[in-house]
Amino acid sequence: MDLKALWKTEFQPEIHRQMWDSAAQDYVKKPIPAVEEHSFLKLMQQRGTLQKDASVLDIGCGAGTLTLALAPYVKQAVGCDISEKMIAGAKAQAAELGMDNASFRCLDWHAESLEHLNWEGTFDVVFAHQTPAISDYDTFDKMVRCARKACFFRANTRRHDAVLARALALIGIQQDNAQKNATIAYAFAYLWDKGYEPNIQYHKEVWHPVKTIDAQIAWTLSRARLCREITPEEERVIVDYLRTISEHGTIIETITTTIVTMDWMAL
Repeated sequence: MDLKALWKTEFQPEIHRQMWDSAAQDYVKKPIPAVEEHSFLKLMQQRGTLQKDASVLDIGCGAGTLTLALAPYVKQAVGCDISEKMIAGAKAQAAELGMDNASFRCLDWHAESLEHLNWEGTFDVVFAHQTPAISDYDTFDKMVRCARKACFFRANTRRHDAVLARALALIGIQQDNAQKNATIAYAFAYLWDKGYEPNIQYHKEVWHPVKTIDAQIAWTLSRARLCREITPEEERVIVDYLRTISEHGTIIETITTTIVTMDWMAL
C-alpha cells in the first residue's frame, strides 16, 4: 500500500487563514483550561511527559490556550498556527500572564520544512489537537519527526455540523468527510508500519457552539470556498438562509462527532 499516495489533501492556505482569522475573536476569549480538568492535557500528565525540563510543540495551536495551559509545567512551550490573528491573541495572552517560556509563530505547517525550522528531533513532546494543520501523510510525518520522546494526536471524525451542512446543501455542496474519517486509519497505518505502538481512545461528543450571525456567515462562506468556487448568487443564498435562522443576532450550531486520541512514544 502506497500510504503517501493515498493520504493526500489539497490544502488551500489563503482560505484557511481567512476562515481562522474570522474565528479568532471567539477563540481568544476561551479560558485557559486546567491540566487536571482537560482530558487531552490530563493524558499527557498521566503519561509522565510533562517534565520541568521538557520542551513542547503545539501544532495548529489556534489562540494558544493549550500551549499556555502547559507552560507552567515545562521548560519551553511553543505554539504555531496559520492564522495571524490567532497568534496575535496567543502572544498577547502570554505577555499578559507573564509566561516568558511560551512563544508563538505564525506559519503554514503544510508548506514549512523541518530543515528551515530546525525542529527535527527538537521537542520532547509534540502534539496536535483537533487541527487541520495535520491532514495528510506529509504533515503527520513532520509532526512525528519533531518529537524526541512522545507524540499526542486528537482528531474529529464522523463529524456533522447541522447548520453548516444545510447551508452548503442549498447550493448543491454535499460534505464529503471520507478523507477526514480515514485520517485515524492512515495515521495508525503510518505508525504501525514504522514500528510504533500507539494507544487509541475514542468517544462521542455533541457541541452547541454559538456564533454571531456575521461570524457564522464568514465561517460558512469559507467552508464553501474550500469545496469549490461559489457565485455571488450562491453567496446570497447562504447569507439569506443564515439570517433567516438567526435569533437575536446569533446562531446556535449542533455538531456531533467522534473524538479520537492517539499517543505514542518516540522510537
